[in-house]
Amino acid sequence: MPGECFPEDFGEPLLENLIEAFESGNWAIDWWEGDPRKNEDKLEEAYFIRPKIKGVNKLFDPSWGGECVFLNNKGCVLSPEKRPISCRLLEPKPKGKGCINHNGIGKRGAALAWLSFTNIILEASGSE
Repeated sequence: MPGECFPEDFGEPLLENLIEAFESGNWAIDWWEGDPRKNEDKLEEAYFIRPKIKGVNKLFDPSWGGECVFLNNKGCVLSPEKRPISCRLLEPKPKGKGCINHNGIGKRGAALAWLSFTNIILEASGSE
């Protein structure tokens, strides 16, 4: 499963950079089911960005598994500084067979980081 992105992974201007990322076909909009904030239940879902999964061509994709589009038999094709923050915190498994997550951030943490950018995500996706 691909690692989660945080807004700072895309830099400024965020809207334009997300549009460019989505147009590349390598990034997906995933979401946390429900409200990721503790003791809150106002949201049905909270969006975040991550690399797409190989073979899945949907922009909005809540997948739970699959191989990252940037992973090959030698590991991640992105340079370390271009990887999403949660990917930079992953440990590659031997022989490029996925990664071990030691960071504990996960989907919920990513959804929390993107909460104030929901409108920008939707605008960049063409859904707003």
